[in-house]
Amino acid sequence: MNVSESVILRPKIIERRERLRAAARSVSADYVNELLAEIDAALEKIDNGSYGLCETCHDPIEPDRLERNPLVRFCLDHLTQKELRAHEQDLELATKIQARLLPARDMTTGVWETHYRYQPAGAVGGDYCEIVASSDGTSLFFAVGDVAGKGVAASLLMTHLSAIFRSLLSLDLPLTEVTSRANRLFCESTPAAHYATLVAGHTTESGVTLCNAGHCRPLLLRHDGTDWVDSTGLPLGLFGEGRYTHRNIRLDPGDNLVLYSDGITETQDPDGNDYGEEGLIRSLQTYAKGDAVAMTDGVLRDVVRFRDTRSQQDDMTLLIVRRRG
Repeated sequence: MNVSESVILRPKIIERRERLRAAARSVSADYVNELLAEIDAALEKIDNGSYGLCETCHDPIEPDRLERNPLVRFCLDHLTQKELRAHEQDLELATKIQARLLPARDMTTGVWETHYRYQPAGAVGGDYCEIVASSDGTSLFFAVGDVAGKGVAASLLMTHLSAIFRSLLSLDLPLTEVTSRANRLFCESTPAAHYATLVAGHTTESGVTLCNAGHCRPLLLRHDGTDWVDSTGLPLGLFGEGRYTHRNIRLDPGDNLVLYSDGITETQDPDGNDYGEEGLIRSLQTYAKGDAVAMTDGVLRDVVRFRDTRSQQDDMTLLIVRRRG
């Protein structure tokens, strides 16, 4: 862990010591002294430059685990059996929670149908995917996002972002107002180093309304060609007063809007080449005659073939919104 990261965590560790002392009367003295010794040991490690290193192998401890618990002493490879089982249980629970937050994989309302695939790189992921039908069943809200980071820490922020949007959607606000409020709430309730990119939209009678907060460019797949939709705002969480605009886009029967995370376009082959936007277009055009399920399955198969022997390095989400003919 570098010096600046240790400096950031030092106040958090000191705060834990003060809270422990304040609560000392309600727990046993031996337990308090044991925890105080752990805190003092962590502060000493910061002073001598060894903080954040596993006490067994001396390799860096996973940053997301240190952020959640600054007193962690061992990397994942050297946990005790009790600690390892507790970690596995936490992952199992996080996986169940995240699975319940994801929307139905297929949704149809009026002339609109959607299908998505969500593939985290690990047990849980930091991608965000949402599809919500309006109360009258005539339109859909949809979104794909990507929280900075990976693993459990990113999945917790994804859960937080999901809760923010679901609460705001109940207020029946314009799309830009929903995004602006979500940005302010995300800024006020997450650490300064965290942010999320996001593209969100509403279906309309003639097409979709889109608001893009620094996310990958959505792709329009039409009968006569393809087109990209550029971002209209900064990622969520960077500035509390971020401004967001929307675009109204016409979709004819049979047209598709494709939303995705950069885990797809930034997939690399064994030589280090990116799959890229061009690879995504080629794949979508190959499977365009099929339905949304065939298109998403086809793209993800192509991505796996492209990376060949390389393992999946990032979460992948692909959402297709189609206007039915």
